[in-house]
Amino acid sequence: MTAPGTADAERGTLAKAADENFPVAPFFLPRDWREDLVAVYGFARLVDDIGDGDLAPGGADARLLGVPADEAEDRLVLLDAFEATCGASSTARPATPCCVA
Repeated sequence: MTAPGTADAERGTLAKAADENFPVAPFFLPRDWREDLVAVYGFARLVDDIGDGDLAPGGADARLLGVPADEAEDRLVLLDAFEATCGASSTARPATPCCVA
């Protein structure tokens, strides 16, 4: 089962690919390569957004990372939670879709 808000948070992160100055996954690459590139983009974009304080309003990303609402604006707390979530991906299913991909 997908956590509430998971799909919306992931879509918001990946939607930023359309605004990039270069194609994230050029059409001429094989489909599986494009899917892999989009997964890497999603990971990098989320890390960048956390670091820049540019997450979507409402705290959905913080909730997915298990960060309490009162710490949802603390970039270092969010980055630590993201690292812990992705690090756990080898032993458990992370809550963040960008780590799953």
